[in-house]
Amino acid sequence: MTAPTTSIDYAALKSGGIIMQKDEDFYALRLRLPGGCILADLLPKIAQVAKRYGRGEIRLTVRQGIEIPWIKFKEIEAARKELAGAGLALGPCGQRFRTVTACPGLPVCRRALADSQSFALQIDRKFGGLQLPHKFKATVSACPNACSRPLENEIGFCAAVQPYMEEDACMGCGLCVDICREKALFLQNGKPQLDETRCISCADCMQSCPTDAWKTNRMGYAVYVGGKNGRHPMLGEKIADFVDEEQGMRIIERCLDFYLQYGNKRERLGETIRRVGMDEFKAAVLQ
Repeated sequence: MTAPTTSIDYAALKSGGIIMQKDEDFYALRLRLPGGCILADLLPKIAQVAKRYGRGEIRLTVRQGIEIPWIKFKEIEAARKELAGAGLALGPCGQRFRTVTACPGLPVCRRALADSQSFALQIDRKFGGLQLPHKFKATVSACPNACSRPLENEIGFCAAVQPYMEEDACMGCGLCVDICREKALFLQNGKPQLDETRCISCADCMQSCPTDAWKTNRMGYAVYVGGKNGRHPMLGEKIADFVDEEQGMRIIERCLDFYLQYGNKRERLGETIRRVGMDEFKAAVLQ
């Protein structure tokens, strides 16, 4: 890559993970790190590139990525090739399907109900970088604590478990009732009862039960669509419960088909859904 002699297509650069800084002589390279994970052995290479082509600085992005700032235009290609040689690709930006974020999930987090990292990587491999009407963000959370903010993305998956109790195994200790922060459990005739209108499917009752009386009825992901941050934030709306990963991938694919068909340029998915109608969106996506 040589220094430009005419105008620079900043949008094309940005879509490929090359972001112009306020000082137009410098650019930042954004790395593609699905789920925010990177092997420790690769960190020295990132530091080396930052020192060789930039000013030795590295930034952590709000979406679990890494940026290397202060790179001159004429050195972008050399820096990119050096990163690529170590297996580090630049992340999609602009009007594309952005790098997928995720919480730690299983087997790291003690509250996790699912392997959010694995699912996020699966999503990113299939859809990451696709050209769309506007930016499109996706995330996976491994429990209803929703650490990766599934309600604040175009599509968010939040793992959940619907419990049921085997009464013969319950000794009536009431520990699950005390543990439940949603007040979804109460004792009746010495046995805990579940108020499904309060239950958020967090599985705290299952994890606290000393006799394993609480069992899994259904398990999967709740799916939220249409969320975003920014100047005019919106929370996503739940459209499905207890979907597995295969079903989730189909929902994403149909969601993108809908967005490509009805979305206007620079219109976020939530705005498209509001304009076209949630009923129409669900009919197209939840086939």
